Amino acid sequence: MHGKLSNLQLSLYLIGAAVLLVGLLSAGLIYRAAAEQMSAASNYQVVDGNAYEVAPGASKAYRRDAELYGGTSLILIADFNRWLGSLWHGKRLAYVLAIFSIGVALICFAVARDQVPDHPADQPER
Repeated sequence: MHGKLSNLQLSLYLIGAAVLLVGLLSAGLIYRAAAEQMSAASNYQVVDGNAYEVAPGASKAYRRDAELYGGTSLILIADFNRWLGSLWHGKRLAYVLAIFSIGVALICFAVARDQVPDHPADQPER
């Protein structure tokens, strides 16, 4: 960098640092809280005397009925919808928040770096 930072550059760097700090701290807290929570499976399947958690919509009966009524496309849409909904809960929410905060901070840093400081005293008069 050449010389002083402009007010806009300084503000963008500070905003980027604040977003990064708050985002990563929040993601860490969410991850820790999610690790302590129990799984939220509503169905259980017993195989050989052992109970296994089955996520809603993952049972063979559900998938068979869904394919019967809506075909393969309904299965694909339901799986995508379930995956998308899972991004907003638990550990996956922590990952999404961390990646989002890193992305926003990088954008702020890049915009601040590309700003041209306006120093009228440094420019020769014409």
